[in-house]
Amino acid sequence: MMVRIHLHKDFFIYCIFGAMATLVNMLSYELFYSQLGLFNTISVALAWFCAVTFAFFTNKYIVFSEKGKKNRHSIASELLYFYACRAASGVLDIIIMFIAVDMMEWNHTLWKFISNIVMGICNYLAGKLFIFAKK
Repeated sequence: MMVRIHLHKDFFIYCIFGAMATLVNMLSYELFYSQLGLFNTISVALAWFCAVTFAFFTNKYIVFSEKGKKNRHSIASELLYFYACRAASGVLDIIIMFIAVDMMEWNHTLWKFISNIVMGICNYLAGKLFIFAKK
């Protein structure tokens, strides 16, 4: 049993910080959409930016335990690559929320949660396989 947990440790840690990123995403979405009254798609995009920024640092230093000093150019390059990879899930989030909330007029909170689950799976795979892959 311990061997299995050890093999999937990064996935379990990712789930914890993924849940925290989801919370950042949902709370910032609620702030922008419900409290500030911004358009749905703008609120989704701003919430995505907040969550991705949070996720970059937690993924880099905690989930995938990247150690060692890097120069600013290397970190900036990694950050841009991270945003680029996450852009696909951000577009998916906007599409899901546009269809569910703007077109179908379904519950925005429920669909934001569902969208975050879909994005979380996509983002884990991108982080594990491409962004922070052990070389």
